[in-house]
Amino acid sequence: MSDHADNADSKIYQTISAGVAAARSAPALQADFRCHFCEEEVQLELLFCNSDCRDDYERLNQAIRRNGN
Repeated sequence: MSDHADNADSKIYQTISAGVAAARSAPALQADFRCHFCEEEVQLELLFCNSDCRDDYERLNQAIRRNGN
């Protein structure tokens, strides 16, 4: 017989699995010689020109996800 703890463990496992699957299926940024936030030219393998642009990009995307867009 399962008890409340077993049911809770199952629900937690399902939630974590769904989150991991969503993270793995999210499209990854590709390096293309430009900053993904400000469009400034960058070296081949960089995604952002500096940490400020990276942080601003992440904040903007988090806000978009929170607002459901």
